[in-house]
Amino acid sequence: MERSHAHEVPDPGEPSAEVQRPGTGRYVLKALDKLDLDLVMRTGRLATYQNREYLLKEGAPANGIHIILSGIVESTHAGTQGRELMLATWEAGDFVGAPYILGDHRHSWSARALGRVEALHLDQDAIRRLIAHSPSFAVALIECLGFKGETYSMLAQTLAGQKAAERLVLLLVKLCENAAQDESGPISLGRITQANLARMIGATRQSISLILTRLQDDGIISTGSTKMVVNDFAALRKQVTD
Repeated sequence: MERSHAHEVPDPGEPSAEVQRPGTGRYVLKALDKLDLDLVMRTGRLATYQNREYLLKEGAPANGIHIILSGIVESTHAGTQGRELMLATWEAGDFVGAPYILGDHRHSWSARALGRVEALHLDQDAIRRLIAHSPSFAVALIECLGFKGETYSMLAQTLAGQKAAERLVLLLVKLCENAAQDESGPISLGRITQANLARMIGATRQSISLILTRLQDDGIISTGSTKMVVNDFAALRKQVTD
Protein backbone atom coordinates (compact mmCIF):
# COMPACT_ATOMS: atom_id res chain seq x y z
CA MET A 1 0.00 0.00 0.00
CA GLU A 2 1.35 3.42 -0.93
CA ARG A 3 1.44 5.94 1.90
CA SER A 4 0.53 9.49 1.04
CA HIS A 5 2.65 12.26 2.52
CA ALA A 6 1.58 15.10 0.26
CA HIS A 7 1.59 18.56 1.82
CA GLU A 8 -1.62 19.60 0.08
CA VAL A 9 -4.64 17.64 1.30
CA PRO A 10 -7.72 17.38 -0.98
CA ASP A 11 -10.72 19.37 0.25
CA PRO A 12 -12.67 16.82 2.33
CA GLY A 13 -15.81 18.95 2.33
CA GLU A 14 -16.68 18.54 -1.33
CA PRO A 15 -17.89 15.31 -2.95
CA SER A 16 -16.99 14.37 -6.52
CA ALA A 17 -18.07 16.72 -9.28
CA GLU A 18 -20.79 14.36 -10.45
CA VAL A 19 -22.53 14.04 -7.09
CA GLN A 20 -23.25 17.16 -5.04
CA ARG A 21 -25.08 16.37 -1.81
CA PRO A 22 -24.69 19.30 0.60
CA GLY A 23 -26.44 19.58 3.90
CA THR A 24 -27.20 15.91 4.45
CA GLY A 25 -25.14 15.51 7.63
CA ARG A 26 -23.13 12.74 6.00
CA TYR A 27 -19.74 14.48 5.76
CA VAL A 28 -17.79 14.22 8.99
CA LEU A 29 -15.24 16.94 8.13
CA LYS A 30 -17.53 19.45 6.44
CA ALA A 31 -19.03 20.76 9.68
CA LEU A 32 -15.65 21.50 11.27
CA ASP A 33 -13.98 24.91 11.45
CA LYS A 34 -10.35 25.30 10.42
CA LEU A 35 -8.89 24.66 13.87
CA ASP A 36 -10.85 21.44 14.37
CA LEU A 37 -10.19 20.33 10.80
CA ASP A 38 -6.45 20.90 11.19
CA LEU A 39 -6.54 18.92 14.44
CA VAL A 40 -8.25 15.97 12.74
CA MET A 41 -5.82 16.00 9.82
CA ARG A 42 -2.81 16.07 12.17
CA THR A 43 -4.23 13.27 14.30
CA GLY A 44 -5.00 10.84 11.46
CA ARG A 45 -2.77 8.87 9.11
CA LEU A 46 -2.97 9.52 5.37
CA ALA A 47 -3.03 6.53 3.05
CA THR A 48 -3.55 5.87 -0.66
CA TYR A 49 -5.42 2.81 -1.94
CA GLN A 50 -5.31 1.56 -5.51
CA ASN A 51 -8.24 0.15 -7.50
CA ARG A 52 -9.89 -2.88 -5.79
CA GLU A 53 -7.65 -2.56 -2.74
CA TYR A 54 -9.44 -3.07 0.58
CA LEU A 55 -9.62 -0.34 3.19
CA LEU A 56 -11.14 -2.92 5.54
CA LYS A 57 -12.37 -6.49 5.28
CA GLU A 58 -15.46 -8.22 6.59
CA GLY A 59 -14.70 -10.32 9.66
CA ALA A 60 -11.35 -8.66 10.36
CA PRO A 61 -10.71 -6.91 13.71
CA ALA A 62 -11.82 -3.29 13.46
CA ASN A 63 -9.79 -0.28 14.49
CA GLY A 64 -11.38 3.09 13.81
CA ILE A 65 -12.62 4.69 10.62
CA HIS A 66 -11.30 5.74 7.21
CA ILE A 67 -12.42 9.21 6.06
CA ILE A 68 -12.44 9.40 2.25
CA LEU A 69 -10.57 12.46 0.94
CA SER A 70 -10.86 11.61 -2.75
CA GLY A 71 -12.23 8.77 -4.85
CA ILE A 72 -15.05 6.26 -4.47
CA VAL A 73 -15.34 3.37 -2.00
CA GLU A 74 -17.90 0.56 -2.09
CA SER A 75 -19.19 -1.41 0.89
CA THR A 76 -19.92 -5.08 0.22
CA HIS A 77 -21.22 -8.07 2.15
CA ALA A 78 -20.36 -11.68 1.43
CA GLY A 79 -23.68 -13.47 1.12
CA THR A 80 -24.58 -17.12 0.87
CA GLN A 81 -23.10 -19.37 -1.82
CA GLY A 82 -20.29 -16.90 -2.42
CA ARG A 83 -22.61 -14.21 -3.68
CA GLU A 84 -21.49 -10.65 -3.01
CA LEU A 85 -24.02 -7.93 -2.24
CA MET A 86 -23.12 -4.28 -2.70
CA LEU A 87 -24.47 -2.25 0.21
CA ALA A 88 -23.54 1.32 -0.75
CA THR A 89 -20.95 3.55 -2.36
CA TRP A 90 -19.21 6.34 -0.47
CA GLU A 91 -17.47 9.47 -1.74
CA ALA A 92 -15.15 12.24 -0.59
CA GLY A 93 -16.24 13.39 2.86
CA ASP A 94 -17.89 10.08 3.82
CA PHE A 95 -16.19 7.54 6.05
CA VAL A 96 -16.17 3.74 6.26
CA GLY A 97 -15.75 1.64 9.38
CA ALA A 98 -19.25 1.81 10.92
CA PRO A 99 -21.43 0.71 12.62
CA TYR A 100 -19.10 0.25 15.60
CA ILE A 101 -16.22 2.70 15.75
CA LEU A 102 -15.05 2.03 19.32
CA GLY A 103 -14.64 -1.15 21.33
CA ASP A 104 -13.69 -4.73 20.49
CA HIS A 105 -15.52 -5.90 17.38
CA ARG A 106 -15.07 -7.20 13.85
CA HIS A 107 -16.16 -5.55 10.63
CA SER A 108 -19.66 -6.49 9.48
CA TRP A 109 -18.81 -5.79 5.84
CA SER A 110 -15.91 -4.90 3.57
CA ALA A 111 -14.91 -1.60 1.96
CA ARG A 112 -12.70 -1.38 -1.13
CA ALA A 113 -11.50 1.31 -3.50
CA LEU A 114 -13.09 1.89 -6.91
CA GLY A 115 -10.16 3.48 -8.64
CA ARG A 116 -7.56 5.43 -6.70
CA VAL A 117 -8.65 6.53 -3.23
CA GLU A 118 -7.02 8.81 -0.66
CA ALA A 119 -8.22 8.40 2.90
CA LEU A 120 -7.46 9.52 6.44
CA HIS A 121 -7.34 6.67 8.96
CA LEU A 122 -8.35 7.48 12.54
CA ASP A 123 -7.74 4.54 14.86
CA GLN A 124 -9.73 4.13 18.07
CA ASP A 125 -7.20 5.97 20.21
CA ALA A 126 -7.23 8.90 17.78
CA ILE A 127 -11.03 9.00 17.77
CA ARG A 128 -11.14 9.04 21.57
CA ARG A 129 -8.66 11.92 21.69
CA LEU A 130 -10.61 13.90 19.10
CA ILE A 131 -13.92 13.35 20.89
CA ALA A 132 -12.31 14.64 24.11
CA HIS A 133 -10.77 17.74 22.50
CA SER A 134 -13.30 18.62 19.76
CA PRO A 135 -17.04 18.64 20.57
CA SER A 136 -17.68 19.66 16.95
CA PHE A 137 -16.00 16.48 15.73
CA ALA A 138 -18.04 14.38 18.19
CA VAL A 139 -21.31 15.91 16.97
CA ALA A 140 -20.35 15.49 13.30
CA LEU A 141 -19.46 11.86 13.93
CA ILE A 142 -22.83 11.19 15.57
CA GLU A 143 -24.68 12.84 12.68
CA CYS A 144 -22.77 10.75 10.15
CA LEU A 145 -23.53 7.54 12.03
CA GLY A 146 -27.21 8.50 11.89
CA PHE A 147 -26.98 8.96 8.13
CA LYS A 148 -25.31 5.57 7.75
CA GLY A 149 -27.97 3.92 9.89
CA GLU A 150 -30.65 5.41 7.66
CA THR A 151 -28.80 4.23 4.55
CA TYR A 152 -28.63 0.62 5.70
CA SER A 153 -32.21 0.76 6.97
CA MET A 154 -33.16 1.87 3.45
CA LEU A 155 -31.34 -1.14 2.04
CA ALA A 156 -33.20 -3.50 4.37
CA GLN A 157 -36.55 -1.99 3.33
CA THR A 158 -35.58 -2.23 -0.31
CA LEU A 159 -34.64 -5.90 -0.09
CA ALA A 160 -37.98 -6.61 1.62
CA GLY A 161 -39.88 -5.68 -1.56
CA GLN A 162 -41.54 -8.59 -3.30
CA LYS A 163 -40.68 -7.69 -6.89
CA ALA A 164 -37.48 -6.41 -8.48
CA ALA A 165 -39.31 -3.40 -9.94
CA GLU A 166 -40.65 -2.42 -6.52
CA ARG A 167 -37.24 -2.81 -4.92
CA LEU A 168 -35.53 -0.76 -7.63
CA VAL A 169 -38.03 2.09 -7.55
CA LEU A 170 -37.84 2.29 -3.75
CA LEU A 171 -34.05 2.34 -3.94
CA LEU A 172 -34.07 5.15 -6.52
CA VAL A 173 -36.50 7.18 -4.41
CA LYS A 174 -34.27 6.86 -1.36
CA LEU A 175 -31.17 7.77 -3.39
CA CYS A 176 -32.98 10.89 -4.61
CA GLU A 177 -33.94 11.86 -1.06
CA ASN A 178 -30.34 11.41 0.07
CA ALA A 179 -29.10 13.56 -2.82
CA ALA A 180 -30.58 16.64 -1.07
CA GLN A 181 -31.16 18.50 -4.33
CA ASP A 182 -34.14 20.57 -5.44
CA GLU A 183 -36.84 17.94 -5.86
CA SER A 184 -38.74 20.12 -8.32
CA GLY A 185 -36.00 19.74 -10.93
CA PRO A 186 -33.81 16.94 -12.29
CA ILE A 187 -31.85 15.03 -9.64
CA SER A 188 -28.46 13.63 -10.57
CA LEU A 189 -27.57 10.34 -8.93
CA GLY A 190 -24.01 10.56 -10.21
CA ARG A 191 -21.89 7.49 -10.80
CA ILE A 192 -24.28 4.58 -10.77
CA THR A 193 -24.38 1.52 -13.01
CA GLN A 194 -26.92 -1.19 -13.76
CA ALA A 195 -24.56 -3.77 -12.32
CA ASN A 196 -24.33 -1.90 -9.01
CA LEU A 197 -28.09 -1.44 -8.83
CA ALA A 198 -28.54 -5.17 -9.43
CA ARG A 199 -26.09 -5.98 -6.63
CA MET A 200 -27.81 -3.57 -4.25
CA ILE A 201 -31.28 -5.09 -4.59
CA GLY A 202 -30.34 -8.70 -5.31
CA ALA A 203 -31.61 -8.82 -8.90
CA THR A 204 -30.15 -9.67 -12.30
CA ARG A 205 -28.64 -7.00 -14.50
CA GLN A 206 -31.04 -7.97 -17.27
CA SER A 207 -34.09 -7.28 -15.08
CA ILE A 208 -32.62 -3.94 -14.01
CA SER A 209 -32.06 -2.99 -17.64
CA LEU A 210 -35.70 -3.75 -18.53
CA ILE A 211 -37.05 -1.72 -15.60
CA LEU A 212 -34.78 1.26 -16.31
CA THR A 213 -35.77 1.18 -19.98
CA ARG A 214 -39.43 1.42 -18.99
CA LEU A 215 -38.73 4.33 -16.65
CA GLN A 216 -36.73 6.05 -19.36
CA ASP A 217 -39.47 5.53 -21.97
CA ASP A 218 -41.89 7.17 -19.53
CA GLY A 219 -39.52 10.16 -19.23
CA ILE A 220 -38.99 9.59 -15.50
CA ILE A 221 -35.25 9.01 -15.75
CA SER A 222 -32.35 9.50 -18.15
CA THR A 223 -29.44 7.08 -18.11
CA GLY A 224 -25.88 7.09 -19.39
CA SER A 225 -22.98 4.69 -19.14
CA THR A 226 -22.11 5.76 -15.58
CA LYS A 227 -24.65 8.46 -14.75
CA MET A 228 -28.35 8.55 -14.01
CA VAL A 229 -30.67 11.56 -13.75
CA VAL A 230 -34.18 11.42 -12.32
CA ASN A 231 -36.20 13.90 -14.39
CA ASP A 232 -39.56 13.50 -12.63
CA PHE A 233 -39.12 12.66 -8.97
CA ALA A 234 -42.85 13.08 -8.24
CA ALA A 235 -43.72 10.45 -10.85
CA LEU A 236 -41.04 8.11 -9.51
CA ARG A 237 -42.26 8.49 -5.93
CA LYS A 238 -45.86 7.90 -7.06
CA GLN A 239 -44.89 4.44 -8.28
CA VAL A 240 -44.01 3.47 -4.70
CA THR A 241 -47.54 4.18 -3.49
CA ASP A 242 -49.47 2.92 -6.53
